[in-house]
Amino acid sequence: MAVTRLTDAIVPSVFVPYMLKETAIKSAIFQAGIFRQDAMLANFLQGGGQTVNVPFWKDLGDASTANISSDDPAVNAVPDKITTGQDIAIRQNRNKAWSDADLVSELAGDDPMTRIGSRVTAWWMREFQRVLVSTIRGVVANNVASNGGDMVVNISTDVAGAPAAAQCISAAAILDAAQTMGDASDNLDTIIMHSIIYTSLAKQNLIDFIPDARGEVRFPSYLGYRIVKDDGTPVVTGTNRPSYHTYLLGKDALGFAEVPPDVPVETFRHPEQGNGGGVEELWTRRQFVMHPYGIKWTSTAMAGKSPTDVELRDATNWTRVYPERKQVNIAVLITNG
Repeated sequence: MAVTRLTDAIVPSVFVPYMLKETAIKSAIFQAGIFRQDAMLANFLQGGGQTVNVPFWKDLGDASTANISSDDPAVNAVPDKITTGQDIAIRQNRNKAWSDADLVSELAGDDPMTRIGSRVTAWWMREFQRVLVSTIRGVVANNVASNGGDMVVNISTDVAGAPAAAQCISAAAILDAAQTMGDASDNLDTIIMHSIIYTSLAKQNLIDFIPDARGEVRFPSYLGYRIVKDDGTPVVTGTNRPSYHTYLLGKDALGFAEVPPDVPVETFRHPEQGNGGGVEELWTRRQFVMHPYGIKWTSTAMAGKSPTDVELRDATNWTRVYPERKQVNIAVLITNG
């Protein structure tokens, strides 16, 4: 007897490329251009190892000025050299599964697993954005602890009462955050903010809506920065008032690569569960690297083989290796609204 099964509705070999493609297309953060699709990281994922070294050339040093030419053959100039540094990125392996009992679909008249399958991509998109926010929070925590907070402008307070204008988002505050990049501030082109911050700017009539290259989709812009509105952007609860993180990012601020693991999607059936009624499961697995260039992963406080969101937020797991602050295309503004 022919029986329609979950494997008839979701064919893993077909579902995997669909899931990968849709994740990249639907995510506003991926579309914003802050990720560099890094072939070297992708090559690393295809092999073994928990971390990958990302070497880089340091810029030519300015410790000495140019030589003053002379006509004395006995005076020899000594050439300088260029040096290298080493960044380190961590492999991340994550998985998520969903299940439903056959009796549910029989009584409800609809198949929950079909709905689950249609929402897997959106769920992983939100997961990647949670990883991104946790990564930036860890970078910020390390910057405050180790580099004097030279990437951060914090105008928030935790005093009682409504926040004053000086503690809230404004053009001046955003420009101050961008100025932490010095003369490299033009590298920043995207702002990730909470919807409350977005609404505050909208009330000030400070948001423009610009058509895309084809003149179709109008995306929000402020001071020339593209806005990504995401309620996953951190809201830190204080004793008296919350503080909101707003991130200014430049193109190629982070590297990203994804290579499917050996079994990225599989289905499984438990005919004995539900007292014989049957239960179906859908398992999904993702293997990727999401790394802020110039901020080395140290693995100082990591219990497993891949970091959790809590471990990504831990300041001790990161350290800046780029010699200049302005080489890291990340700036942070913290406000009360």
